[in-house]
Amino acid sequence: DVVINYTTTSINYGDNNKALKDFKKGYWGLQAGASFQAGINEYFSLVPELYFVMKGGRLNNNNPITGQETKIRFNTLDLPLMARLHLCNLYVNAGPVISYNLGGRIKTERNGTLSGEKTKMEFGSQYGTYSRWDAGLQFGMGYEFKLKKSRLLLDLRYHYGMVDIGNGAEMYNRYFNMNILLSKKWKTNPLGKNKRKDIAFWEEYDENLDNPLN
Repeated sequence: DVVINYTTTSINYGDNNKALKDFKKGYWGLQAGASFQAGINEYFSLVPELYFVMKGGRLNNNNPITGQETKIRFNTLDLPLMARLHLCNLYVNAGPVISYNLGGRIKTERNGTLSGEKTKMEFGSQYGTYSRWDAGLQFGMGYEFKLKKSRLLLDLRYHYGMVDIGNGAEMYNRYFNMNILLSKKWKTNPLGKNKRKDIAFWEEYDENLDNPLN
């Protein structure tokens, strides 16, 4: 499945998150990548995924941390591995995710414009830098629409980041997002144990026969 999406993400600021509640905004950015649904049996599949995501958050003017409007953006590679349970056209899934921050920047407002200052992120392990690596959990649910020659998936998911990417400044990637995936039907599933009712991949049936064509 190929994904090109425009999604919203946000940052959790740990102990400061409550104080920043009225100042926080989500960050809208590009998400692009692919996933592969490997059917194990009729009800269960494993889904490795690889995405490029522009993620981050915004803080309004007069916030307690920067005092001015601030946009924080990370350019990230996400690698989730989801375990998926199928219930007819509905599914639920959960699994770990490892992320690598390729780069990022911080933009602050001056005199009502976001062109005041742009700072390139520095990555390392010291306070004042940002962590390259992130890890966490993803979990959610989705629905599969069976079309004539393809399949459409609506996927709702929560990303729970467990690494302080602010290196002591308490910044965690935690957010809900929604994905729409479109792909062609598959003829066979080489990993499926039950080939008559494989819902992770698709099979073609001969109208004149009771059994599927293998």
